[in-house]
Amino acid sequence: MIRKLRQKFVLINMLFVLMILTTMLGVIFISYCRSSVRDSTLFMESAIQKALRTEQRELFRQEPQPKSTRERGTQNNPTGTQNNPAGTQNNPAGVQNNPTGTQNNPAGAQKAPAGKQNGWRNEERIPGPRLPYTVLFVGSSGIPTIVESQDMDMDDALAAELLEAAKADHASRGIVQNFFSWLVKAEVVQGDGWVRKSGYLGNYGLRYLCYTSRDGNSRVIFTDISYIRESAFRNLITFFGIYLVAALLFFFLSFWLSSWALAPVEKAWEQQNRFVADASHELKTPITVILANLGILSAHPDDTVRKQLRWISNTKEEAERMRLLVEDLLFLAKSDAGALAPAFQEVDFSNCVEDRALNFESVAFEREVALESQVAPGLKVNGSEGQLKQLLTILLDNAVKYAGNKGHVNLTAQKKQDKVVLQIQNTGDPIAKEDLPHIFERFYRTDKSRVRKEGGYGLGLAIAENIVKHHKGSIRCESSAETGTIFTVELAAV
Repeated sequence: MIRKLRQKFVLINMLFVLMILTTMLGVIFISYCRSSVRDSTLFMESAIQKALRTEQRELFRQEPQPKSTRERGTQNNPTGTQNNPAGTQNNPAGVQNNPTGTQNNPAGAQKAPAGKQNGWRNEERIPGPRLPYTVLFVGSSGIPTIVESQDMDMDDALAAELLEAAKADHASRGIVQNFFSWLVKAEVVQGDGWVRKSGYLGNYGLRYLCYTSRDGNSRVIFTDISYIRESAFRNLITFFGIYLVAALLFFFLSFWLSSWALAPVEKAWEQQNRFVADASHELKTPITVILANLGILSAHPDDTVRKQLRWISNTKEEAERMRLLVEDLLFLAKSDAGALAPAFQEVDFSNCVEDRALNFESVAFEREVALESQVAPGLKVNGSEGQLKQLLTILLDNAVKYAGNKGHVNLTAQKKQDKVVLQIQNTGDPIAKEDLPHIFERFYRTDKSRVRKEGGYGLGLAIAENIVKHHKGSIRCESSAETGTIFTVELAAV
């Protein structure tokens, strides 16, 4: 049973651990992938904007200068280029009033040297990872034109093929495709006069981003995300390795925890089995005697009660022993189940000790044992008077039984700080050191022959310990040849 319980414990624990590990590593991996996709999207948007700026500048360079501007420049140049106040070098007004001139245009001819140093083509920085890409312009005719390409081989045929694949991307998707599309942020978004479409072409290993304006013209960028996929695959392998190592470590930890957590259960199970075996053995003896006596009585039906009084008395004694044993077992069972809940009240502990000591004076006298008591007056505790008297009866009974011939029992009760301390000391043979840790266990006997002779079952001290624990106190035992055996009980004083 304990083995099956340990297996269930490990199985359930590992089930929860694997679920947590899978969830955590899955969230981390998906977050990493989404972050990489977000960075690539930022890169693609910036690359499209860069291509648009390039397109506009190329158109501006190819646009002819207005005639009125050339004529005005000729009329206002009476002395030539060097003394022209509206010229290239010295015309501050030209800077303010010539929106289409070369002097004032940030992309114009006069800024070309600076453009070469911080050139927008080679030196302009695009945020995000550096990925191969190609930007296409698609007019109303539907024929793609390559606007810009970086580190990617692209021709017109391939561009047309990719456009057709991008158009069919959102047509039909399965569950896996939908999940992967969500991962790479494949979507269609409509705005004021524009439509933004993004997705992933798995057959080509490319992401695309398409902006379609109101006039029907589109700018499309295709980006190779092989680097991102390889990085994600490497991280997946790393996460899987972490997953396996963590699962293995948690398995050994779960196995160790199961042994540690189930140790008290295993001990309780063994004690229960021993308890049932011992109880059965103790009940078997009086039942056997009773049945034997009844057999003798049945064999002589004509005899009078006086003639059979011996067997009748013996049967009564064994039945009384069974009653006491059953009562002790019932008390321990109720204690284990937490059913010992009498109403606690303030109890005069001094009177309880004196009352029990007085009852045992005759027993001690018959056994030739000297019983002395020193009880401080006015000791008060909060508890059950019946259980406290039962505790005193058990301890005094053991002390008188095992004090030996002409032995001595000393009982003291006093208050120390906020505790009421009861000590019962008796002479006689000391308890062996190896037996001391077990004397409060049920049916434990240091000397089985002597215990049986004295009429005990090995339940008295177990009951005493349960009573003390129920009163939130402590009980301990010390035994040596010099001091004898001393039982000490500490209870909270009122």
